[in-house]
Amino acid sequence: MDWLLIAATAGTMGHVVFRYETLVRMGGQYDPPDIWVGVVGTLLLFEAARRTVSPGLTWLAALAILFAYFGRSVPEPFTHSGFSVNRIVQHLFLSGEGIFGFILGVSAEIIIVFVLFGAVLEGVGVADFFYRISNAVAGGTRGGPAKIAVISSALMGMVSGETFANVATTGAFTIPLMKRVGYPNYFAGAVEASASAGGQILPPVMGATAFVIADSLGIPYVKLALAAFLPATLYFVGVFATVHFRAVRMGLSGLARREIPPFWATLKHGYLMAPLAGIVVFLLLDYTPTFAAFWGGIVAAVAITSLRRETRLAWPKIVRFLVRATRTAMSLAVACALVGVVVGVASLTGVTMTIAHLILRLTGGSLLPALALTMLVALVFGMGLPTTAAYVLTAISAVPVLERLGVPQIPAHLFVFYFGALSALTPPVCTGAYTAAGLAGADPNQTGFASVRIALSGFIAPFLFVYDQELVLTALSSPFAVIEPYLTAALGITLLSAVLEGALLDRLAKWERAGLGVVALLLVLPEHITNYLGMASLTVYVVQQLRRRRAASASVVPVASGLGRISHKEENP
Repeated sequence: MDWLLIAATAGTMGHVVFRYETLVRMGGQYDPPDIWVGVVGTLLLFEAARRTVSPGLTWLAALAILFAYFGRSVPEPFTHSGFSVNRIVQHLFLSGEGIFGFILGVSAEIIIVFVLFGAVLEGVGVADFFYRISNAVAGGTRGGPAKIAVISSALMGMVSGETFANVATTGAFTIPLMKRVGYPNYFAGAVEASASAGGQILPPVMGATAFVIADSLGIPYVKLALAAFLPATLYFVGVFATVHFRAVRMGLSGLARREIPPFWATLKHGYLMAPLAGIVVFLLLDYTPTFAAFWGGIVAAVAITSLRRETRLAWPKIVRFLVRATRTAMSLAVACALVGVVVGVASLTGVTMTIAHLILRLTGGSLLPALALTMLVALVFGMGLPTTAAYVLTAISAVPVLERLGVPQIPAHLFVFYFGALSALTPPVCTGAYTAAGLAGADPNQTGFASVRIALSGFIAPFLFVYDQELVLTALSSPFAVIEPYLTAALGITLLSAVLEGALLDRLAKWERAGLGVVALLLVLPEHITNYLGMASLTVYVVQQLRRRRAASASVVPVASGLGRISHKEENP
C-alpha cells in the first residue's frame, strides 16, 4: 500500500509539474483529467496528514471543504452560495490560492533549509555545547539544573523549529538533573516545555513561523527579529525568575562543583556557535534567509567542524541527521499544505471577513476584548497543531480585526504568533508539555498547567507590546523611550513570579504576597502613573524589609560556648 501511495503521489505531482505552463495559459479553464488529478492529490494529502500531523488539523481541513460545498445549508452569518467539486478542486489544487499557496512556498524555500541547518548543528554537537555552557554559567546557583534547562532550551529552540523537538533534544539531559536536586517531576517537565516554547520567539534565529510572518508582510526577516527581541527577553525573565523563586521556596541548592564544567575550558568550543553568527551576519547584509542559512549556517558548520577530528562529520552521522531533517521537513510541509486547504477555502468563500465582523460585533470595537478573544482563538487552534498552522489559522481572521482597531501590522502578527507558540503548553492538548511529561514520568495535564504558570510572562508580554509599541522597536521615538517601559515590565514580571511561588529572598507571608502582587501589577501596567506608584510602593517595601532584617540581626548575640548565635529570648527564657 505504501508503494502504491508513493507512486500515486509522484504521478499527481508530476502531472502538475509537466502541465504547469499549459495550466497557466488556460487561465482557470481545466480539462477533466486535471480535475481528477486534483481530487486524487487532495486525498493523498489528507492521508499524509493523517499519518504525520495531528488529527485535529485533518478534521478541520475536511470540515473546511464541506463548508465550501454545503455553503447554502450553513447557518447565518456564515451562509454562502456553495461551490461545485470542480470549482473547489480548481481553487485548492490547481491555483496558487490553496495547497500550493505562499505557506507551502515558504516551507519549500526557507523552512526546509533551516530544518536542515538545525539537524547539522545537532549532528556536530552544538546541543551538547549549549548544555555544557549553560551548566558552566548556572549549574552552581540555586536550582541550577532548572536554569540550565532554561538557557540551553532557549538556545536550542532557535534552531530546532518546534517545541516538542526541542523538548526531546534537551529534556533528556535537563529533566533528570532537575529531579535529582529536588524539583517535582511535573515541575521539571514544565520548566523544559516552557523554555523550549520560548525558543521559537527568541531572535536572532526564531522558529519556522517567523519566516512565514516576514514573507507574508513583505519585510526583511531582520526587521521582524529586531521587533521580537525585547518581548522575548521579557518572556525568559519570567521563566528564569519562576524557577529561581521555586528553588528559594524549596531550599534547593545547585550542582556539586565536580559536576560543573570549567567555564573557560568549555568556551574553547565556542567556535561551534560560528554558524549562528554567520547567519546573523548574512541577514544583516540583506541576503535572503535561504542564502544565509545555507552558506552562513550549513556550509560554515560543515567547514568548521571538519577542522577537528573529534567533530568531523562521518558518513553514518551525515545519513542520520539527513534522515532526521527530512522527516521533520516532510511533517512541516504536510502541515503547511493542509493549512493551505483551510486558507484556500477562506479566500474562496470570504469567511474571513465574516469572522472579522463577528469579532468586532462581539467585542463592541474595543481593543482589549478583541485581544483576549484573539488569544483564546489562537490557543484553541493551536491544540495539537504545529505553531505555523496555529498562527496562520488565527491570523487570517483575527489580524485584520486588530489592524482595524489601530494595531500596526508587526505587533498584530507577533501577538498571534506568541499565542500560537504558547498553545503547545496549554491543556487539554499540549504537545510540548506531553513530550516533557513523558520524559519526566509525570502527569501530562499537571505538567501542562505548571507550564502555563511558568510561562505566565508569555501571556503578559503580547498585551504589553500592543499597548506600548516602543517595546517592539517599531515606533521608537528615542533610544531612551524604551528603557522605562522595559525595565518596569521586567521588574513587575519578576515580582509576579515571586508572588506566584511565595518566595523572594526567602519565603513570603500571605500578606507580603498580596502586597507584592499589587506592586507587580502596578509595574506591569503600561502607564507612567502606575509605574511610578509601583516603584514608590516597592521602595517602601524594600526599606521595611531591610529594617526588619536589621532588627532581627540586632536581637542576636554571639556566645562564648562556640555553639553559634542565640537570641536574647533563648538566653533569658
